[in-house]
Amino acid sequence: MQQKVINTRTKREEHTGLLEMIRHKYQPYWPLFVIASIISFSIAYVYLKYATPLYKMSSSLLIKEDARAVESSIIEMMDPLGSGKKIENEIEILKSRTIAKAVVRHLNLYGEIFERGTIRDVSMYKRAPVQITFLDPDQIDPMEGSILDLKYDYNGRKLTMGDKTYPLNDTVTTTRWGRILITPTPGFNPASLQNKQLYIRIAGEKALAGAFLGNLKIAAANKQSNVLRLEYVDAVPQKGMDMLNELMRTYDAESIEDKNKTASKTMSFVEDRLRIITAELSQVEGQIERYKTSEGIVDIGEQGKMFLASVQDNDVKLSEADMQLSTLEAVEQYVRNKHSEENVVPATIGIADQTLLTLLGKLQDIELQQDKLRKTTGENSPALESLAAQEERIRPAIMDNIRSLRANLEAGRAKLAAQNTRFMALLKGVPNKERTLLEVSRQQAIKNNIYTFLLEKREETALQYAAAISDSRIVDLAEADTFPFSPKKSMVMALAIIAGLAAVAGFIAVKDMMNHKVMFRSDIEKGTSAPIIAEIMFDKSGGIAITEGRRTPVAEQFRALRTTLSYIGINGDNKTILVTSSISGEGKSFIAVNLGLSLSLTKKKVVLLEFDLRKPKVSKILNVPHHPGISNYLAGHSSLNDILKQPIENNEYMYLLSAGVIPPNPTELILNGRLEHLLATLRASFDYIIIDTAPVGPVTDARLLAPYADATLYVVRHERTPKFNLKMIEDLYEQGDLGKLNIVFNGLKMRGVPGYAYGYGGGYGYGSGQGYGYGYTDDHKNGAVKKGRFTKIFK
Repeated sequence: MQQKVINTRTKREEHTGLLEMIRHKYQPYWPLFVIASIISFSIAYVYLKYATPLYKMSSSLLIKEDARAVESSIIEMMDPLGSGKKIENEIEILKSRTIAKAVVRHLNLYGEIFERGTIRDVSMYKRAPVQITFLDPDQIDPMEGSILDLKYDYNGRKLTMGDKTYPLNDTVTTTRWGRILITPTPGFNPASLQNKQLYIRIAGEKALAGAFLGNLKIAAANKQSNVLRLEYVDAVPQKGMDMLNELMRTYDAESIEDKNKTASKTMSFVEDRLRIITAELSQVEGQIERYKTSEGIVDIGEQGKMFLASVQDNDVKLSEADMQLSTLEAVEQYVRNKHSEENVVPATIGIADQTLLTLLGKLQDIELQQDKLRKTTGENSPALESLAAQEERIRPAIMDNIRSLRANLEAGRAKLAAQNTRFMALLKGVPNKERTLLEVSRQQAIKNNIYTFLLEKREETALQYAAAISDSRIVDLAEADTFPFSPKKSMVMALAIIAGLAAVAGFIAVKDMMNHKVMFRSDIEKGTSAPIIAEIMFDKSGGIAITEGRRTPVAEQFRALRTTLSYIGINGDNKTILVTSSISGEGKSFIAVNLGLSLSLTKKKVVLLEFDLRKPKVSKILNVPHHPGISNYLAGHSSLNDILKQPIENNEYMYLLSAGVIPPNPTELILNGRLEHLLATLRASFDYIIIDTAPVGPVTDARLLAPYADATLYVVRHERTPKFNLKMIEDLYEQGDLGKLNIVFNGLKMRGVPGYAYGYGGGYGYGSGQGYGYGYTDDHKNGAVKKGRFTKIFK
């Protein structure tokens, strides 16, 4: 439990540290974030004001389940895909180009009239002064896109399209679009067209259908229902609703048309048979009439009646067998002729075998699904191949069933024929006239029964044709949303502000990433484990920053550095401090001078040695001549009293040993043996010895002087020291080449927008360097910081 609490606390501290780092990194630039937010908000406002609003229209369509029950297990085995694909198939049909083109054709959307606007044009769907009907849409180029100016002459009853004028209420023939009919919109006020410019955009059927399908979305309402949700996006709500409603109506009409194909084929078959039977029945009745007239027959005996009844019964059965065989022949031809374009299931009149009827119904459903899929998919579609495989499995089963039924019918027919032969033998006992009359009457009864049966089937088929309904039902008509679907104001505003903030944050991040100089205290901490004992703000003068009574932020930081010396072992006999850096220009001489001055203000005797014999800077800062100096002493040309100076007026505790004449061999001078005597003498007379030496990178002077120092102050300057030099500092620290190495982070500048920077050294080391100026105002008059702020920002 204790370990868990510790881990939780560690994570919280890491999270807090990350947030603090982000705050210090970006907070100094808060005016830029404010300006970027204002600009992006203004851009979003202008965009929303002139952007074309898009509305979403939605409707619902129910796809009904197939009511026909599948009773045969054979059918279930032949349908591995089941009925789960029905909804997906119907979605593809609804999104087919064929139905989309039909929607465009029914609504006559080939020409849309617009009103020109300053920023955007506005559609005048059903609000235009005229309605243009294209009577020959096939003559319009499928991908044509023409834009023509419109001029409506209300009084002259004419319309000018481009450079041609057409009369109203009259069908005119054009060379590009075929026949068109221009009719005025009822109740339109011509005065509303004042100072308005109109134009018409004419597009082909293919382009319009493609645009319609591109904005159409169809999906199931949920996985368990057969309800489809249709959504369409358009700038004109009324147009979108009309297109969705027309899409559903066209889909229903296509569905009913598919279902009526079988009924139409059956009706045609029945009509053909009725014509034949009617002619045969008329012929038989004429024979009876002529025979009775010629033979003078009035009645038939009781024996003849019994015989007639038996023979008629057999003949009816034979006729039914013949009709069933004929029907089986038609069904067999339908099954074999699977590649015919007009391959519709024939009438199954007289067939009572439910297995055959079920198989034929399944085959018909498969062919209808294939016809639908061919409108939307290619010939090699997996769905078509699956249906074709089902079809190939069903056809052999149907053929086997037909052969079995034919064999049964032929056996029954042979039996009936044998019975009729026996009855014919009995006819020899009947008088010739009566026998002849019975034969003719038998033919009349047979034809009459067939005629009555066909009349009944025709009425049944007509009723089926009239009662055909679609397999779908419109649940909800199309309805447009009250507010635009796009653009969404809140989202656009939020994204615009986020984009503005992200642009500034990205700029800052890229700027920092491309900078190879030390920028943050964290950069030093990542590059080396050497301790950082002080942070000194940038001082424009680069000279003396601390004097008696001076209470500027920089002066206070040097006082803090002075206090820190005791923590790194500078006290008592440990009094020698070496000041160096990586390269020139990092402010080591500035640090050495002001540290010495800070120590001298405590009434301690301090001597500053300008041991940068190649480029002496201390003498310039203190405005004293640099010779004679250390180089003269080491060369044996001057004594210590000759080179010891007091550079600061009224400061009797601050002494300087300047560099002297720049020698050709500084390293040899340091190693000639007089340095030990010099330092020993100074240790006996001074409380602190500060050695300002050359940078470590170019020369070895600092390494030669390090053994004589009790602590080393290594100066790293903000925006000056390269980051790769931190590796050298780490090596020096680990190997101990410079003794007790401590880092002074120098030259911290206000970070961020000028005049609005977040404290001094904001962001360097998670708040280090902030607040040193609190209460110290001798260098900044009231209002001085605010002067020219906005000029600096926009500069």
